[in-house]
Amino acid sequence: MKLDSLEKVKKYLILEGLVYPEDEVQVVHLLGGVSCKVWKITRNNDQWVLKQALEKLDVEADWFSDVERIHREHEVMHQIERIISDSDIPKIIHVDYKNHVYMMSFVRDASDTWKSEMMRGIFNPECAKSAGTLLSKIHGFSHKIDKKHQSEFKDQSYFIQLRIEAFHRFLIQKYPEIQADINQLIDELTLEKTCLVHGDFSPKNMLVKANGEIVLLDFEVAHWGNPVFDLAYCLGHLMLKAWHLHKVDEIFELMILFFDSYGLKVKNLIPHLGLMLLARMDGKSPINYIQDPKLKDQIRSIAIGWIRNRTEIADLAEEIRVKLILVK
Repeated sequence: MKLDSLEKVKKYLILEGLVYPEDEVQVVHLLGGVSCKVWKITRNNDQWVLKQALEKLDVEADWFSDVERIHREHEVMHQIERIISDSDIPKIIHVDYKNHVYMMSFVRDASDTWKSEMMRGIFNPECAKSAGTLLSKIHGFSHKIDKKHQSEFKDQSYFIQLRIEAFHRFLIQKYPEIQADINQLIDELTLEKTCLVHGDFSPKNMLVKANGEIVLLDFEVAHWGNPVFDLAYCLGHLMLKAWHLHKVDEIFELMILFFDSYGLKVKNLIPHLGLMLLARMDGKSPINYIQDPKLKDQIRSIAIGWIRNRTEIADLAEEIRVKLILVK
């Protein structure tokens, strides 16, 4: 059953026994994602979020992924709740394997995403610290996950469909001259499996609470893999916003706080960060807020230079700061 209208969602809730026919239920379609249909459900004082996976993602390019991935999402959320005692992620309310749906609690005390706050000119240091600390716990405590789930999460099919195919291999078609470099990055991400990786650690997936702490969402790309991906993914999004908003100094400080709060070591961050920047220019899902052709070319130049750089950089922060200033 495709839940692609308000009426269908209401009918589904009744059929599944989640609400009664006589209940007064409000259903609102939540925008912003490309991989799922997401609905906010309100019944009296109850509020939930219902998600159903899309086979074809909502982008211009042909981008498909197995809808079974949505079950990886709620399974990972359950494991994080189990291994991190103070984790603040939504609670799973309902799971439907037939229709590839699950429903979770709505985060009431979070007003907006970290991305939205930055786009409005709010650069909250507590968000950066909270994001770094939470990511450190996900990576550092994932060894506590039982062997059965570790084995299941080592299946990287969804990560390959939604990241490797859409970012790395799609870029090879456009930039064959760096194919060998990109293939090496692919090998590092798919062969070096050391911990649980979120796979979509972006400010758009972080709700901000009143105290600045973040609540992490969207675990469908989570897998057992290389932690460098999450670091590169998040830092790449921060760099792009620094350039777009002309707030290099402010967002660089957030990047340092995020990285310091994370505290763990990863290998070859700079080449993977370069790949993330290039993917957001020319991958299957380019960001929509950078349109200036000159800025895009400057970002491409930095990204390709970093992808080709296999030497160890002594001062990562200084390397990033210099590149940010170059297009300030």
